[in-house]
This record gives sequence, C-alpha cells and structure tokens, in this order.
Amino acid sequence: MKPLTFMTVVLGLILGFLLASSRTTVVPAPVQPPGSPILVQASYVPDGREEAEGLPVPIVPGTRVTEAEPRLPKGVVDLGVNTDAVRPSEIQHRARLRGALRELPPGVRQIAGRLSATEERARDDARLQLEREVTEWLTPEVPTNWKPPTHLVTRMISKADVLPIVRDYGTLYEATLDANFSPDYRGEILAAYQREVVARRLTILGGILGFVLACLAALAGYIRADEATKGYYTHWLRVVAAAGVGASGVLIYQILA
Repeated sequence: MKPLTFMTVVLGLILGFLLASSRTTVVPAPVQPPGSPILVQASYVPDGREEAEGLPVPIVPGTRVTEAEPRLPKGVVDLGVNTDAVRPSEIQHRARLRGALRELPPGVRQIAGRLSATEERARDDARLQLEREVTEWLTPEVPTNWKPPTHLVTRMISKADVLPIVRDYGTLYEATLDANFSPDYRGEILAAYQREVVARRLTILGGILGFVLACLAALAGYIRADEATKGYYTHWLRVVAAAGVGASGVLIYQILA
C-alpha cells in the first residue's frame, strides 16, 4: 500500500470516530441542592406482631402481661443455698445467720470466711477477710499497705460463729464474724495511724541528725589527728574518717529500716 493511500485511510478512520462521538449526548445527573432532605423508602415485612396500647413498638401476640410474680429457680431457696446440695440443718443455720444480718445494729457487719478444712483455718480466714474489709474501710485516709494494730481489730469483733458443713467428701467449716464498723472504732484506728506516722517521722529525723553528728565528729577527729601527726598520716586519716562515716550511715539505715 502506498503511503498516501495509508494516510488517507487513517484520516478517514479518525474523522469517523470524531463524528460518532459528537452525535452521542450525555445527560448530566440532577444536582441536589445542599441542605435538602434525603428521602429513603423502606418496606415493612410483617412478622406476626401486633400493635399494643401504650407501647411504641409492636409485640408478639400473647407476650404482654398485666401482673408479674417473682419466682426463684427450682431447687434454690431465699438463702443463696442450693437445697439439693445442702443439708436441712445447714439451711436453718444459714437462715438464722441471714436473719441476724438483717437485724444487726447500725454499724455492725457480718464477715464470712471461706470454706476450710478445720475450725482454726476457718477462723483465720474469717479474720483475714475482716482485715481486708478494715483496710478498704480506712481508705483513702490510710494507705492500703498499712496494717492496723491487731488489738484494735480484735476489739471490733463482737461475735464469732463457726458453721460445720457436711459434704460427700468430708466436713468443712465456715466462720462468720460480727464486726463493729462504727465511726468510733474508725476514729481510734485513724488515731493509731497518725501516732505511728508521727513516731516514724521523728525516728527518721533523729536518724538524719545522728548521721550529721557522726559526720561532724569524724571531721573533727580527722582535723585533730592530722594536726597531732603533723600531716604524716593524712591519707590514712582520711580513709579512717570516711570508713567511720560510712559505718555510721549503714548502722542508722538498719535502725530506721
């Protein structure tokens, strides 16, 4: 094919495409003005529900009631105890405990320990639970790492009871303590904490003053010994003075700790 003929064919194809594209009209999409509401069409598929008077939404037929009666699950009584796993004597005993809990004087709480193998362990665990309750009771005035005096915690206990619980695998024991959490006992424990804090600060202050005095004594001894030896043992006297100061510092730290 000749070059002139080839160029003629190419120009014809280009002109044909241009004419075809010019005949195609593009319809622009309608522009929605800003701020106009958007309409959404939704269809409701009925699921068998019915309108109820006084309710904003439809309900399933037969599910609306006018009276309700609270009921506990089967096998459970109003003691938090499963009757299938607990003997009747234990239920009666815990009923007495729960009744006493509702009739306790103001400020008195019942602290129950965990189940233990012996009565002694049950009492110890109840005492541990009481100490934790006292620690939370004293916050935020008292830090949680401070342990209240034992005699003050013991004075809070007004009654101690140990309950034997018979299981298939043996007899366990649960201890319950009646403790007085009145503001008077709280004030006594807070006063004991304040006295301990003051004593601790005075001890630290005394230790600091003792260390300062030890440093001054070592310095004075070094000066007098250096003058007495006319500077012949200055190096050794400095070592001895530094060792004395270090030893006094370690001793005071151990006393304070």
